[in-house]
Amino acid sequence: MTSRTLKAALPCSAATAIERLRDDRVFPDRAAEIVSVQDAGDDLRHWTLAFRGGTARWTQRTRDASGEQQPYRIEFEQVDGDFQHFGGAWTCTDTDDGCEAVFEVGYRTSVPHLAGAIDSAVGRVLVRAAHHILIGVGGTARITAGGHHLRDLPVAVIPEGSPSHALR
Repeated sequence: MTSRTLKAALPCSAATAIERLRDDRVFPDRAAEIVSVQDAGDDLRHWTLAFRGGTARWTQRTRDASGEQQPYRIEFEQVDGDFQHFGGAWTCTDTDDGCEAVFEVGYRTSVPHLAGAIDSAVGRVLVRAAHHILIGVGGTARITAGGHHLRDLPVAVIPEGSPSHALR
């Protein structure tokens, strides 16, 4: 299984960030990599992700996992689709100057003998989409971990002063 994590500092409260992350139907407006997110009943959504000239499709269940241990958390998991396994979470924690937002995803593609190449490419697309979503949520997103997955983005897209910008 492959996993990716992206952490960013946002200039809004954790409650505001998680509320904005709950409305995943607007994600295609924020991240060009996400072709569509459509209601599939109850807590299910059909997702289509642009990938290497084609698409990856899946249906995922999303649930609010907020509680005493972690007050602002959304978990998601594929129930059907192109991945052998796909799941993760958005977690937001208040800080002195806003919040830290964390995107975590674990996945396994359905082509085991090509997993090294495909999993890496899928991971870059997923992290890039998460980065764009976080910018949409907070207006700015200073990357604090996982920026190495964004090295293929143009410098102008990565905020000045972020660790991934310094890698250029």
